[in-house]
Amino acid sequence: MTGYERIMAVMSGKKADRVPMMLHNFMSAAGEAGMSMGEYRSSPQNIAKAHIAAARKYGLDGILLDIDTCMEADAIGVPIDFPDDEPARAIGAASKDIDELIELMAPEKLLKNDRIKIMLEAVNLIKKEVGNELLVRGNCDQMAFSLAMLSYGMSDFMADLLDEDCEEKILQLIDRAYAVHLEYHKLMHEAGADLTSFGDSSCGPDLISRDCYMKFSYPFQKRLQEDLEKRNIKTVCHICGNLDNIIEDVAGIRFPAIEADYKTNIKNAVKVLEGKSVMFGPIDPSGIFYFGTPKQVAAETQKVLEAFNGKGLVIGAGCALPTGTPEENIRAFAETVRAY
Repeated sequence: MTGYERIMAVMSGKKADRVPMMLHNFMSAAGEAGMSMGEYRSSPQNIAKAHIAAARKYGLDGILLDIDTCMEADAIGVPIDFPDDEPARAIGAASKDIDELIELMAPEKLLKNDRIKIMLEAVNLIKKEVGNELLVRGNCDQMAFSLAMLSYGMSDFMADLLDEDCEEKILQLIDRAYAVHLEYHKLMHEAGADLTSFGDSSCGPDLISRDCYMKFSYPFQKRLQEDLEKRNIKTVCHICGNLDNIIEDVAGIRFPAIEADYKTNIKNAVKVLEGKSVMFGPIDPSGIFYFGTPKQVAAETQKVLEAFNGKGLVIGAGCALPTGTPEENIRAFAETVRAY
């Protein structure tokens, strides 16, 4: 089977010839290709070159294409910093006026943004090069709740979440952010991505309560799955942190796949997700992949493979690998998966 065939088989509830693997490795891939983050994010050709080289070097089954976590935010006017040696980052609110923020959330702005254009062209270049050798997963950045937070500023947004007088406007803002985000999935699919994904990390239990999640994030995530399913777009939901308090809620949405990180109780997740969603991840990208030894990486990889009994899993890191992740650790991961 090709990498594409392996992942698509698992996504369809079938058994592949082995557990497929994919890494969230844009920083490490750029570093191994000798590129700074500035060089990487400024050129679709550089992005394609780095990802294809890394996937073939380690024998991965798919490419997770990412640039940074503020692409949509940049498109709608959030101030962004672009350090040469790190991913871009939001550095302030787009406005202090929530009505103005609501107006800024215009889906048509995506295709007017140069960075979005670079991302879409990179997806297209990669897909043309790898065909059905590898699966291409295009990351669609921040989902509605997290995009609204980036536009608003985290501290002000969090404070207003607890103010009943602000609830209606906050929900309007998230609704408009949803329209922007849905458009990004459409564009990514049209560019050639076999699979899309998104992060909604600000809505996780590490930051907000389950009640807040159910009120301000869950309804939009459920709507996203319904809207994407109508368009035959399969997606992966990523929420950082410990998902134990909401794992059953997220699983109930029935996303094709959920990506969890190492803080989540994986044995419980196996039971909760069975028959509902495939698991992506969940190995610690820093504590294991970056700071661990090859022996530790192999042991953790084996532990995850055994927890899932080789089913319903696309194994990898639960979040982005840091720049400089040791090659011998990535090889230990890949060799353990192939030997299972």
